[in-house]
Amino acid sequence: MADVILTGASRGIGHALALALAERHGDRLVLVARDRARLDALVTAIKQKGGHAIAVPGDLSSLAEARALGQRLVEVVTPGATLIHNAGLWPAKRVLTPEGLESAFVVNHLAPLVMQRALLDAERLRRIMVVSAGLILKGHFDAARTPTGEDFSGIRTYCTTKLCFALAMRDIAAANPALDVVVLHPGVVRTDLGARTGPVGWLLSLVKRGWEAPEVCAARLARIFARERWSPAGEARWLVEEDEQPWPAVAESEVTRRAVRETTDRLLASA
Repeated sequence: MADVILTGASRGIGHALALALAERHGDRLVLVARDRARLDALVTAIKQKGGHAIAVPGDLSSLAEARALGQRLVEVVTPGATLIHNAGLWPAKRVLTPEGLESAFVVNHLAPLVMQRALLDAERLRRIMVVSAGLILKGHFDAARTPTGEDFSGIRTYCTTKLCFALAMRDIAAANPALDVVVLHPGVVRTDLGARTGPVGWLLSLVKRGWEAPEVCAARLARIFARERWSPAGEARWLVEEDEQPWPAVAESEVTRRAVRETTDRLLASA
């Protein structure tokens, strides 16, 4: 029985994907989210389906919390595991973490790397799937301003922080050729991500009614999960839904890739 670590498991795509993967019965799901009560309810639902699951509550809102989560996962996960990065944040306003960094830059980029590093160092991982966003093509990284949110935008910040993590995972794949890594756009899905209040929120809720249900997306991700191989050794392929596509131009820019790499390395040097 192999372990499958799924972050952001308590809501939206993550919740639906956990239930879809539970149908496989051959894996143990290691479910990660902040809400312990929702995780426990999900574990119960999975066990009622005949699946195997445990809850590992954890928070990616700070680097210290991410480091602690990584260590907890090392203690419960066996070698050969798959990690599915699904947790994400689409902020409505600029908020700084205890480290003085913009919250989405931490949750969507730095904290997953810190959490994952413990698992890589302990040789627990065989595969990594990143549930990213097609909006990475709208990302624009500014090494001097993005980490602290001085260039904050209600839309662009989400795009940019998702781009940063996608680029970092390409580097992870190159540095760890034994890993099978894929980064993907899951589809346009009706979830609470990016929810807003007031007239904008009301309009967004109307628009979302035409988007696909999390269960539809989860079935697609489960099909991708079941593939024997996602990417060639040393690479991370980019999928749009189930189809491989060329990486967006911004993700191929050597200037952007170098800036993200150098900034990330600097910020994580003491994390």
